[in-house]
Amino acid sequence: MNKQNVLILGKGVSGLTTALQLLRSGHQVTIWAKEPCGQHPHTSLKAYAMWVPVTIAGDARVERWTDETYIELEKLSHQAGTGVVMRQIFVLKQHYDEPWYAGKFAGFRHARPEELTSQYKDANVLESAPVIDPVVYLPWLEAQVLAAGGKFEQRAVKQLSDCPAEFTVIINCAGLGARALASDDKLVPERVQVVTIKPNGFDQVVIDDDGPNKRACIVPHADYIKVGAYFDGNHETLQVDDDVTKDILERCRKMVPGFKADPEDVLSVARALRPERFLTRVELDLQALADGRKVVHNYGHDGMGYLTSWGIAAEIAGYLA
Repeated sequence: MNKQNVLILGKGVSGLTTALQLLRSGHQVTIWAKEPCGQHPHTSLKAYAMWVPVTIAGDARVERWTDETYIELEKLSHQAGTGVVMRQIFVLKQHYDEPWYAGKFAGFRHARPEELTSQYKDANVLESAPVIDPVVYLPWLEAQVLAAGGKFEQRAVKQLSDCPAEFTVIINCAGLGARALASDDKLVPERVQVVTIKPNGFDQVVIDDDGPNKRACIVPHADYIKVGAYFDGNHETLQVDDDVTKDILERCRKMVPGFKADPEDVLSVARALRPERFLTRVELDLQALADGRKVVHNYGHDGMGYLTSWGIAAEIAGYLA
């Protein structure tokens, strides 16, 4: 293998996972990010971070990436301190139908009537799928990168050509920052409001993507439950809207029989900006820099950063093999 001196721009889940994969593959890795060591990007911290099956017409890579990520996350669920656990995941439906993945996963079933409110006719259920707590998982990833010999610097980059010549490969994991770094006008922010509430014993992930309470989800973790959401594009201010919080709580209560989510249960509310792009950009650009150095783009995952992270990292390692 040709050992490379790699610079990764950005330390969200994509940047950290890619760094760890490349370190394990024998490369030298340095991460530059605007956040200092021990702090993590707001977008990755506020992600819902659950695994669901995904396939996208015209991009066969996505299903492969998510399958490979499932395998890695399932392994991590057996390790203490990773923040990864396996939970039931319910995707609520207005009609009974067979999803494309019904025959793919042994743990698939349809919901029982008592598991649904009157607003829903069915739910596609995975009995066991990874759920990731970003508050635990991101520090764990960073610690693994450091233990494997990775280096961190708090440093911003205005253009890719500013990266020193000592780095033979630059990997762009800058999220929304890639709009400027890669001159990518296809990358846009999607603003989301995220509410965390006190834990109450509820231990299933529940999602409504296309029903009466869309788009909403309930994602339990050990110390809190993350609920939401509210998406409104073309806005980049992060000011919280209290009326939106009330709406989120109301919609989530309607999704599960007896689910409790009241104003007094709220622990925190935050806005975050997700980097949205029609097609995820994961590619090797051999001529991105005038001196011939390789640039790899890894951004614009349309809310799928966690559930594609390990599959994409493995693909990038293949680029550099």
